Amino acid sequence: MQENKKPSIIIFLAILGLALIWGSSFILVKKSLAHYSALQVGALRICSASLFFLPIFLKRFKYMERKHSLSFLSAGLTGNLIPAILFAIAGQHLSSALSGMLNAFTPLFTLIIGILFFAQPFLWKQMTGILVGLLGCLGLLFAGQGFNIDFNVHALWVVLATFLYGINMHIVKTKLSDLHPLTSTAGIFMMIGPLALGLLYSTGFFEIPLDNEHLWAFISAIALGLFGSAIGMLAFNQIIKWTSAIVASSVTYMIPIVALGWGFVDGEAIYFSQVLFMFVLLAGIYLVNKSKA
Repeated sequence: MQENKKPSIIIFLAILGLALIWGSSFILVKKSLAHYSALQVGALRICSASLFFLPIFLKRFKYMERKHSLSFLSAGLTGNLIPAILFAIAGQHLSSALSGMLNAFTPLFTLIIGILFFAQPFLWKQMTGILVGLLGCLGLLFAGQGFNIDFNVHALWVVLATFLYGINMHIVKTKLSDLHPLTSTAGIFMMIGPLALGLLYSTGFFEIPLDNEHLWAFISAIALGLFGSAIGMLAFNQIIKWTSAIVASSVTYMIPIVALGWGFVDGEAIYFSQVLFMFVLLAGIYLVNKSKA
């Protein structure tokens, strides 16, 4: 079948568009936190994405089986709900640029978790990439102005979120690979949507007036769900369908650069040492992907 083949320019533009969507999510978290708590931002993000997938769920429910329920829940918690809250917690203390840079640690965690817990084959060529990537991550955790050592404990929330992303990748691959990506994604969000709605209710979100003061924070959180969680995931799955997981993962290199750009525009403090270690981390990811290819 040749219909799935797309010109290289289309694939490049799709990857670029996805990088812009996901790279912008960190500044949207920051803007949402202006008037909402971290729990509210994370839960509202998931609720809006769940509403997006509701029509898809109703159409594809017939393809789902009871055995998928636990996998839907675990994938939803590790890949969406808990990380959304963790990134919001980190956003209360970190710049959006630093959060975006640390997010690039996800592919390394995915590889390490796969080797340790999912019997993924290990190539010694990958060790160099892992070590370089770890060096870049540690540099981001400790780098300050003028290369001063300034450990930022709040950055660990982002590291924990990327660790959960790594677990999620393998849950989806091993437990939900028999389903169409649209079916599995819709099932995932339908499992965690009610949990997110319950969180919103428990935090008193529905008692907050939607006035001019809160409007932009509300729109930012909704955009997080619709674009960052829903449309972004659909676009990523489509790119994989057109090409391969390795080609699709090239978006990893662009996301922190987009986040860095938004941080600069927003007047955040960005240190040269952070930018340097970000590229060290990306170099590690490149070496890992090169060895896999």
